[in-house]
Amino acid sequence: MSGGSGGGGTWRPEPSPAPKPKPKGKGGNGGGGGGSPPAPCNINETTTLNSPDRNVIAGVRVGDILNVVFQAGPPQRLVAQTQAGAVAGSITSPLMPQIIRCIQNGYSYVAEVLSVHGAICQIRIRP
Repeated sequence: MSGGSGGGGTWRPEPSPAPKPKPKGKGGNGGGGGGSPPAPCNINETTTLNSPDRNVIAGVRVGDILNVVFQAGPPQRLVAQTQAGAVAGSITSPLMPQIIRCIQNGYSYVAEVLSVHGAICQIRIRP
């Protein structure tokens, strides 16, 4: 009654472009379940801000939420901004190209501040 393992070769998903998001309303996510972007854009990564602005970092506290913003440049870069729009620092990551594609397709990311020690600011990037 158990089926055989058909087909030859191993199963490997093909990389696909970032999917288009569903339109967002101003009323929040509502409802239960779901909420996370599809796998290619469901990125959670911990990193340290590069080239931090000491004046901005001085006002950042653990638990603060910064916006992850793509700047087309040149050069292209991802930055973490305060709610007031001040750039706290830049973000570099092996997942940077994927994050940029997802942002260009309408997804947004935040950077939660995990620690601040002088001008060193560790963040967690998430949808």
